[in-house]
Amino acid sequence: MRTKHTKQGTYTAGYRAMLHFHKQTENANVVFGLYLLLSASCVSSMRQHVVNCTKTNYPTVPCHFPSDTTVLDLSHNSIEKVFRQDFSSVTGLKQLFLPFNSISFLAIDAFQDNVDLELLDISHNCLNEISALPIGSFLAMKDLDVSNNKYTEITLGQEFKKMKNLEILKLGSPQISSLKANTFSELEGLQLKEFHLITGEINEYDGALTKISGLKKLTLELNIWEHLDLLKSLLTDVANATDALKIMNINLIKSGHYIPLGSFMEYSQMKTFVMQNISADGNYISDVILFIFSSNIEEIQIIDSHSIGTFTPKIRRFTKMNLKRIYLENLDNPHFIIFSPMSEMKKFFSYLTHLIIINWQIFYFPCLISDSLTSLEILDLSRNRLSESVAFPKCQAPFPNVRSFIINNNFFKDLALLGNATSHMIKLVNLLASSNNIILNTEFAINWTKSLLNLNLSMNLITGDVFSFLPDNLEVLDLSFNRISSVTHIGKMKRLQVVHLSGNNILTLAEMASLSSVRVFHADRNRIQKINQHFLETFAFNELNLGNNPFVCDCNIKDAANYFGSTSATVVGWPSEYTCDSPSYLNGTEIHLISFSLATCHPGFTAVISIVVILTTVIACALIYKKNKHFGYHHISFNLTSQNDVAI
Repeated sequence: MRTKHTKQGTYTAGYRAMLHFHKQTENANVVFGLYLLLSASCVSSMRQHVVNCTKTNYPTVPCHFPSDTTVLDLSHNSIEKVFRQDFSSVTGLKQLFLPFNSISFLAIDAFQDNVDLELLDISHNCLNEISALPIGSFLAMKDLDVSNNKYTEITLGQEFKKMKNLEILKLGSPQISSLKANTFSELEGLQLKEFHLITGEINEYDGALTKISGLKKLTLELNIWEHLDLLKSLLTDVANATDALKIMNINLIKSGHYIPLGSFMEYSQMKTFVMQNISADGNYISDVILFIFSSNIEEIQIIDSHSIGTFTPKIRRFTKMNLKRIYLENLDNPHFIIFSPMSEMKKFFSYLTHLIIINWQIFYFPCLISDSLTSLEILDLSRNRLSESVAFPKCQAPFPNVRSFIINNNFFKDLALLGNATSHMIKLVNLLASSNNIILNTEFAINWTKSLLNLNLSMNLITGDVFSFLPDNLEVLDLSFNRISSVTHIGKMKRLQVVHLSGNNILTLAEMASLSSVRVFHADRNRIQKINQHFLETFAFNELNLGNNPFVCDCNIKDAANYFGSTSATVVGWPSEYTCDSPSYLNGTEIHLISFSLATCHPGFTAVISIVVILTTVIACALIYKKNKHFGYHHISFNLTSQNDVAI
């Protein structure tokens, strides 16, 4: 079963995870910070009884949810109507997910028995009006999503005012074309933290959003391209309504006329501004940059943007800039955005602490910019077209104070050049260079920065004795899916806690035995044939993965199987991914099902037992013979004599 994903926050999931990981490394304990976080999440989930019946054709196919169910997911089914008896048995229900059904009717008492209901997602259904919701039963409601239904106008009844606990509200649909002055008047007085509004091409706007204020996050999914003058009024009205504003699905070039929009930011108190799925040209990009300098905005995100042509940034003179974080992901521009860095940019870039540019087809990073990023802590340049020569083009000291440097999915090739480029980065903790074309092509030591704790070189082309050329002080090392055939000289890394070696050609792990500090170890999908129980018991693993290796199932495999079955560590893939490769008659058999006779596994012991049995038998026979000779020999002789006498 799975729990339903919560509403998205200001950041995208990848960005949020990276920021959290960066925060963990600031405490110099990457591994156990994440481990404790996951443990806490598991404990939290265990306190809830989650039932998932998504995509089961409910109610045609029944779904059993016990009376103690707290989270129920019935999304992507064929529900048409909801009555009280449908959920009357789950009185402790807190979260109910009903999106992507065909619901057109809700009984007025549909949730009368669910007084603890805090989250209801009834989006993507067939409700003709929002007032059809049984709001009277929503006194505990915190999160309500009624978006993307069939209503063509937003009408909120007075019942909305009763939802005093409501924090998150999502409503609207692409059919909405009018926002009148009183559209959101019933939301006044509510302590909303997040509000998500969806509209179509708006042709009437009378200041409806002036009723919204005090938000942490406001998302406007507007689908506008023609009435850009109304868009300008709308943005002006929300300039001070929220800490974070996200605008989505706007085409600023389709109409063919330019209306400047950026001025709303100049006097706004918002801290975060996000644009997603926006089509624009250089004029709008320059407009946004121009007003950022005099705004209070600390973070800007541009996601899934579509642009045309080139632009020249307009840099104002400024004494202080509030912008600290820039996130850019997925640029669609067949001509790319080309500009020459200007000297005025040096001060601009010196303020940034986070710079994330993902999939923007970047093929060059000028020294004027990289040397100016003196405050930068996180740099993510994943999925671009960079290599060593264009990322570090003989710059003086690029990215000098960066702590997390992420260059996944680029064209880096030389491990030595990459490692030596970090030598001046005295605060670098995390270096992630997965999915490049990196090889080891040196006989000399690599001058890594001494601060590096986490190194990810997975999905590259590395062969040979790579461990000799890696820094000694690593705590996390990922060399998964390379071409490594042996693990040598890894014993020097006494601080290693997490090691990933999946998907290589490794035959033995003998040298790993000296690294008792390792808590998470993955070496699945290699060529390991033997597993030594003594080797496993030298570690205090929290997580272990040795599955999908070609195990030789001899007598020793049973000891390893006993370890996997009894250890308190999480054994990934156990038992289905731990199978015999040879001998052929056991191929594909799970190792925990294998058993051998005592004679097969301990022939020497059996031989000793046999000898002891034979000797015991011989001695016993000898004693019997001696005893019989002493007492029974004359008796036998007498009988023979008697018989002879009779015969005669």
